[in-house]
Amino acid sequence: MIGDSKKKYIKNELNSGVSLKKKNSLKFDVSSAFYAEVDSIDSLRKLLGNDVVRANDIFVLGGGTNVLFSNDYHGVVIQVGIKGIEKIFEDAEYVHIEIGAGEDWPSVVEYAVSKGWGGIENLALVPGTAGAAPVQNIACYGHNLHETLLFVTAINIEDGSKKNFSCTECNFGYRTSIFKNELKSQFVIVSIILRLNKNPVLNTSYNSRYESVENELFELGDPPYTVKDVYQAIINIRQRKLPDVEKIGTVGSVFKNPLISFEQFEKIRSICPDIHCYPERQLDYSSHEQYRKEKGNKVKIPAAWLIEEMGWAGKRIGDCGIWKTQPINIVNYGNATPEEYLGFIDIVKDAVYNNYGIKLETEVVVV
Repeated sequence: MIGDSKKKYIKNELNSGVSLKKKNSLKFDVSSAFYAEVDSIDSLRKLLGNDVVRANDIFVLGGGTNVLFSNDYHGVVIQVGIKGIEKIFEDAEYVHIEIGAGEDWPSVVEYAVSKGWGGIENLALVPGTAGAAPVQNIACYGHNLHETLLFVTAINIEDGSKKNFSCTECNFGYRTSIFKNELKSQFVIVSIILRLNKNPVLNTSYNSRYESVENELFELGDPPYTVKDVYQAIINIRQRKLPDVEKIGTVGSVFKNPLISFEQFEKIRSICPDIHCYPERQLDYSSHEQYRKEKGNKVKIPAAWLIEEMGWAGKRIGDCGIWKTQPINIVNYGNATPEEYLGFIDIVKDAVYNNYGIKLETEVVVV
């Protein structure tokens, strides 16, 4: 082990041998050869000019909620702690806010909801930081981040220059972006700009095998509903079905929902007659008949449904297990090692492929 878990580090300085156990939500006891947390663009630029940093591989860490450190990291981990939420534009319909990359994402959503501004309420309680949100193009309960995002501001690792990326330039896709692909390890995100609606149009379309936003709203009270109501509905659903990140080692969804042809979907239905499908870029479940005439289109199916149909919800091997109420969430119950966790992922992948002929793709970033 490189680092000492009790060792203190100094902000805005390059530190050696720092434990990452409290900086990754899987709670793996790993360390980084070098680590720095920066709280300003100037500090980041100074760090990027350091000879040690320039001589090593760099990994930019957000909230540590979607990363799996497979071992000690022998390069430089940079964590962006730039804070702040600033209103930079407002008219009768919209407000634009710029958010520091180090802001806690759930707190950003809570802030927007407290103002009555709509657009990100369906992304309540998604763990992580604002800067990490566009990398993954976070999405859940009927909303994708790119539907609200205007710009991403990032610093070029090579020369320290600043660049603003428009939403289009981010090349967003399902759980992906240009920062995860073409520009991986080339930029450090320092802020994002969102466009929020002062006259919100509520998105209550999400429904799954066990719950729907509309049913949750019905339990909360009578319409008309507000942004705050949708926000609370999402929180209620998430708290029921997902583990508490403070108590259980988790990275949320380990697997992406598979994109398959409609013909392949029909074959899956012969095994799982009640399974739903939905459009590639949407999250609301739709009628199967909608796709029957669109043979070239791919449809998305819930990976959790496939795993549950195998009877694997709640399955556990040692300290690795599938969360019973959200089967695409593989958790560390306490003392699992990265090797054991990765092995468990492979076991699940193999079982799904053997049962359905579908190769699951991991969503978590493996370092």
